[in-house]
Amino acid sequence: MTRTVIPWFETLTDSVSALGAAAREARIAHRAAQAAGAQYNLDRLRHVDGAVTVPGWQSGVPDRPHDRALFEIGASHREHERRMTELYDDAAAGFAYGAAWAILRVLEGHRPPLVELGRKPDGRNAIPDELFPVPPAFKGLDRWDGNQRFEQARGELERLGDLWACVDLDEPDFPDGFNIADTLEALEAFPDAAFLYGQIAESALTFALLDIRHPHGR
Repeated sequence: MTRTVIPWFETLTDSVSALGAAAREARIAHRAAQAAGAQYNLDRLRHVDGAVTVPGWQSGVPDRPHDRALFEIGASHREHERRMTELYDDAAAGFAYGAAWAILRVLEGHRPPLVELGRKPDGRNAIPDELFPVPPAFKGLDRWDGNQRFEQARGELERLGDLWACVDLDEPDFPDGFNIADTLEALEAFPDAAFLYGQIAESALTFALLDIRHPHGR
């Protein structure tokens, strides 16, 4: 029985695709969490002030079931949104930097079968130092018709990535000119920028592998 060996470039492509799928699912879950939480914005909801009596309950504050339900639901949605924000941030970063890592290796003549990413103690992706906080510009993609768009996406990631890196590294000493408002903007906008970069990088990897795939008829 002949066993088919999957070429390294196929498993590498699948590896990047898996990172993209993870980021895509996290993005959908994050958007859904935001939408669900918005439904329980207390400023938009009409409270019913009726109260109930609870025998044996000692408190000077009336037990208002509607308020209690809204508070519990809202708190649950906020916690869920926070978790989905963290998941999307991490998954999008893994996609962007994982795809960049793969492109860099291919253009350098290496044959990695899988994307290589580390893990932090808390389970988040650890980005290789050579890519963090911003991936390099790839000279080997000059002939690719998507290179200009790729560079634009990289520029946006660079704008946000430096601030994101300060927070991600948990550094107590922030750089001169550090602005908390800019940091909050980066934390909100970084995952979308990383996700877009990863999508374009996935196409860039396909281009980088063209000459390698051709002899294999793929």
